[in-house]
Amino acid sequence: MKKKLISSLIFLIILFAALPYSAGAANENLLKYTSSGNAFGGGENLQIDQNIQGDLVLAGSRLEINGNTGDDFRGAGGEIIVNGNVSGNIIAAGGSIRVNGNVGGDVEAFGGQIFLSRDSVVEGDILLGGGEVTLDGTVNGNGKVSTGTLKTGDGFKLKGNLSLQADNYPSNLKDKVGGNLNISQVNVKEEQYESISEGFSIFSFIFGLLASLVLGLILIYLFPNFVSGLAEILKDSPLKTGILGFLALIFLPVISVILLFTFFGWSLSVLIILLLILALLIATVPVKLLAGKVIYNKILKKDAGKMVYYLVGAVIFAIAYEIPLLGGLIRFIALVIGLGAIVAWLAIRARPTS
Repeated sequence: MKKKLISSLIFLIILFAALPYSAGAANENLLKYTSSGNAFGGGENLQIDQNIQGDLVLAGSRLEINGNTGDDFRGAGGEIIVNGNVSGNIIAAGGSIRVNGNVGGDVEAFGGQIFLSRDSVVEGDILLGGGEVTLDGTVNGNGKVSTGTLKTGDGFKLKGNLSLQADNYPSNLKDKVGGNLNISQVNVKEEQYESISEGFSIFSFIFGLLASLVLGLILIYLFPNFVSGLAEILKDSPLKTGILGFLALIFLPVISVILLFTFFGWSLSVLIILLLILALLIATVPVKLLAGKVIYNKILKKDAGKMVYYLVGAVIFAIAYEIPLLGGLIRFIALVIGLGAIVAWLAIRARPTS
């Protein structure tokens, strides 16, 4: 569990770091190794030719893995090509995902186009979701595929059961599946809307959690004293910070509107609005950090770093936000308390030192 937790944390950090690369903001590539043999990196056009002993975690515009991976591969990018063998699992998301090597575990891939080449062998199961899926390799386990169009080559063979949801698929698909074949087509509009709504809800949850993790972890990494100071203010007086945040949420927009209609106050009005937006963006970070620390210490009876504390808190709050009715209230309270902590922190710093 600890290994998976650390690997996922590294993946989130690298995913954030690779965003400017994917937008073409830089031409540099990054690949770092840990003492346990894991590797993580990101870049606009990243090519891995060497073998990796442990996990490989990558994010970027174009990823090409030519070496073998001793454990799992996790990747996110515009185009992902896995030519080497992966001893563990493949978990990938991107515009185009192609698996040309052998996989000792499962393959979980989500993207626009997904390819399983003729030379590839997957020892475990496949879980694929994409606009177009092409299967031309061997799968020794079971399969679950959701796609608009499924294409199969002459080399495709799945030894287990296949559960398929697709609008278009080959007529001879049954001949290529060794176990049971279960095919469902969505023809009713109401079912389509329900499926889209459910998929969007899941995507929103995952995207919201990732955005929260990325923002918080980067903020903690760059400004650890600032975030720790906010958490200490929350710990000392959560009620007072909540009231202060509620008042700030009401009166700051009113003050900015009033200043907007004055001759010299419009620039100050814009500044107040921008600072308020920034404060609201980061307001829940100290709340999640403090909550994660309390819960982690209570359950595991030991200390950890700020990154781990925030990871625990962010996941718990993401789940709590999904509770009907109560989730919205929790979100609002966390936002108000965090905003109050920021205002209090600024007020403390603005006091004369004399």
